Amino acid sequence: METHPSIDKAKAYFDLQLSRPPGERHVAVGPFVTISRESGTGGGALGEEIARRLNHMLSVDEPTWTIFDRNLVTRMLEDNHLSASLARYLPENKVSEIESSVGEIIGLHPSIWTMVHQTNSLMRRLAAMGNAILVGRGANIVTAGSPHGLHLRLIAPTEQRGRRTANIMGLSHEQALAFNRKADHARRDYVRSFFNTEIDDPSTYDLVVNMEFFTTDTAADLVVSVLRSREWIEIPQPAHAGLAAA
Repeated sequence: METHPSIDKAKAYFDLQLSRPPGERHVAVGPFVTISRESGTGGGALGEEIARRLNHMLSVDEPTWTIFDRNLVTRMLEDNHLSASLARYLPENKVSEIESSVGEIIGLHPSIWTMVHQTNSLMRRLAAMGNAILVGRGANIVTAGSPHGLHLRLIAPTEQRGRRTANIMGLSHEQALAFNRKADHARRDYVRSFFNTEIDDPSTYDLVVNMEFFTTDTAADLVVSVLRSREWIEIPQPAHAGLAAA
């Protein structure tokens, strides 16, 4: 069966990390990044671009930077020997309590709280292993106590986000605005429900980036520059390229 490229990348990441000697596993071998975003700000695209830039700077024997977004739940289910069909119970929002409770009562799946806890545990493992970019799901809160993390929040004006969503999804502008509102509400509800905090609390982020003033490329340049400025990380400058190297 053909798999999504992001799932293949996640598998390759784990295969490399688990090939390390046991004493080197699950320790801070590198930095990590979390990305929280308003809908339509391009969090996934920015994550991919950050990874591309950082991977261009790595030596051959270093683990590549890998982005985890939708493939995160897929990996959690595999790790816990659960059916891939359970992913539908874990959207990035507050799951319907009636729907989830019925499933738990008749034994269709573990409790939603258990699966969220398992997803959180996986994010902490990824943060500990390093070279991971975690998108959404309150990753900044889950990994707040982990060293070597850079936590981002992406925002942008409503109209700009609407135009971007409309272009990507082939929606009318009004449909795109409605989509963004629903997605933002769902993400806010997820963070409130499982972490009892607000998704847009600036104190939970290291950097809030207004994408009105940045392209994906310039935002990636900014993030890589901040990473390279941290005392706990050494990201070498490519010998023949700048930060925006291809």
